[in-house]
Amino acid sequence: MLGAEPGDLITDRQSYVTIYTDIAKERMKNNQCPACGKPKSEWNRRTDWRCCSKECTEVFWKEHDKSLSWEIIRYRVFKRDKGVCAMCGEQMTWEFDGKQIPNDSQLVCDHIKPLAMDGEMWDMENLQTLCIECNKKKTAEDLANIAEYKKVNNKKKLHKTFKNIYIL
Repeated sequence: MLGAEPGDLITDRQSYVTIYTDIAKERMKNNQCPACGKPKSEWNRRTDWRCCSKECTEVFWKEHDKSLSWEIIRYRVFKRDKGVCAMCGEQMTWEFDGKQIPNDSQLVCDHIKPLAMDGEMWDMENLQTLCIECNKKKTAEDLANIAEYKKVNNKKKLHKTFKNIYIL
């Protein structure tokens, strides 16, 4: 969010995160095809495209693009937690073909450490499954914690500002 500081209450939530393999990132940085490493100067196609050929494009998306959408990571959290609320322990699942599937209409993917307190958006270790009722309770607790966090951080910023003024 423009003008936002870490710890601000309003946080820009991304709907996806772009993740490429290290080798693909390095190749793109060096103006090479991220799939095969062929330099752009040797391409037989437009160099403003990501890859040197249609075949490399397919390889890139299959092997080098590990991007995630919020829906994918949310589903992975529900699946990891087996549809069980981390607070009350209630299981919210549907039975389908003899398997228990998380009932995502009754579940919330919650950030354990809120984004407004510098929690990590895409870290699976910072995500938990909560039922709707427990999420309401946790949100109320989070709001109080965020207010305290902001108060402490604003005092630190203010102190740092005054310290810099006196040093000048």
